[in-house]
Amino acid sequence: MTPAISAAAPAANSALRVARATPLDTALDAAHSLVLSLWLGAMVFFSAAVAPSAFGVLPTRALAGALVNSVLGKLEWWGLTCGLLLIGLQWLQLLRAGRLASWKGGLLLALPAMMTLNVALSKLVVSARLSALRAGLGGEIEKLPLDDPIRLTFAAWHQYSVWLMAFNILAAAALVILCRVWLRPAASSAMRESL
Repeated sequence: MTPAISAAAPAANSALRVARATPLDTALDAAHSLVLSLWLGAMVFFSAAVAPSAFGVLPTRALAGALVNSVLGKLEWWGLTCGLLLIGLQWLQLLRAGRLASWKGGLLLALPAMMTLNVALSKLVVSARLSALRAGLGGEIEKLPLDDPIRLTFAAWHQYSVWLMAFNILAAAALVILCRVWLRPAASSAMRESL
């Protein structure tokens, strides 16, 4: 390799490193990771700790249901906020990485969009229906016979709520992995090279 070429190679490599991981890219990555981890953590904590603890500790199922319903309502608003932020951050990251038009970029943008749509569906349809059923009975669902049509309807709508939350947890976990694999290698390798 000639001295001129060998001297130009580190300069080009250095410019490439700067183009790969600018402070804005780092900030977008950090904000994206924060929003996604807060949303995923809230969903997992609600599913694994809040709901089981409420039904295991509180004296009546009606009281436990009221607590879980209250927390779920707040979690749904949290999810809508995080979802909209996540879509915007994901779009900016993909745009800056030049991957917005690729199928990988489409998938990375579709996942938070589907998650946000699921939260909206949960909040506006499923939780609203469950609240209406609960209000119609004064919150005493468990006093109905197991084969009562209203209790069966409540159980079906509750299952829809569980499925929507489960999908969002899995989609968020997939998004963590896919962003790490598809979006961050350039930034990670640039940071390793600069150390």
